[in-house]
Amino acid sequence: MLGFPGLRRSAPIRCEDTTPVTLPEAEAAPAPPRADFTAPVHFEQFNREWQGVSQQDNFDGFRIEAANQVTKFLQAAHTLFLGTQLRPEQYIYQFGPAFQSEDGKTMLVARAGLDGGVNGRVVQKVGSGFQLTASSNSHLGEPQRNMHEGSFEYTGGSFTFGGKCAWQGAWLFGGALTKRVLPQLQVGGDLTLVAVNGIMPISQVGMRYADGKDIFAATVSRTPDPKLPPGTNTHECRLNYVRKVTDRLSLGTEYKVSLPDKESGMQLGYEYTFRQARVQGLLDTDGKVSCCVSDFVGFGFSGMIDYFRGDYKFGVVMHVLPPQEGAPM
Repeated sequence: MLGFPGLRRSAPIRCEDTTPVTLPEAEAAPAPPRADFTAPVHFEQFNREWQGVSQQDNFDGFRIEAANQVTKFLQAAHTLFLGTQLRPEQYIYQFGPAFQSEDGKTMLVARAGLDGGVNGRVVQKVGSGFQLTASSNSHLGEPQRNMHEGSFEYTGGSFTFGGKCAWQGAWLFGGALTKRVLPQLQVGGDLTLVAVNGIMPISQVGMRYADGKDIFAATVSRTPDPKLPPGTNTHECRLNYVRKVTDRLSLGTEYKVSLPDKESGMQLGYEYTFRQARVQGLLDTDGKVSCCVSDFVGFGFSGMIDYFRGDYKFGVVMHVLPPQEGAPM
């Protein structure tokens, strides 16, 4: 979380941080819809376009993702990793259900793995603006990896706010607020209190400017540094810009700088979305190059090279999804 060791910001639940738990789509993915840039955005999603470009599911070895339709709204998902470096045995098997109600307001997903990891998430939308979320990550063999969290979000006509309570080896309490001040401009911030050596506050402020095909976001964070004397804080500024060249092609970049250590870095990325596939690429000044090709109904490929650390990952994934309703077997 914001660079604080041992703490992580909320994210879509992953099984041992290897596979996103999502409801598999039986139908081909449609063309990307045009976004409504005037709608209020929650603070954690100020840079959502850049996240879509930069966040990749890089893995190694061979992976099979299969799903079978149990009922109209319930699917059983299976994931098998072969030749992966994530476990000494070089294989991982995970299984779990995924349920979504007909009105789309209730979603439940869960995963259990042979390595002892058990994850689950429940999302419930209430009315037209509220969303309640509860998630839990547990590991039978490594209790220090356990994490539990509950949160709520509200989206209004020109503002949003939310709060959460989590346990990640220590208690965390947080809140966030955003406000649209112009049709293209939104501002906001969040505050997290960590119950470690008393109370450690972690704060952020930021802005988001979206005008047609151009999206710019900036955040400044203030984080206590546990390696330095009490009261010493680290400040980091992140600037990211995304240009939507077409409805399918996006180009983006991010620059970050931190004080007082005076470290900086930059990333360049692209994303191209086909009807049934997506191609992502990323270049990092830290010496990292990665690419991910995802075919939602067939094969996919992943590659990542970290030249400075000597880390190489290459993988192939095959999706086995249930046929569309009424389609021939």
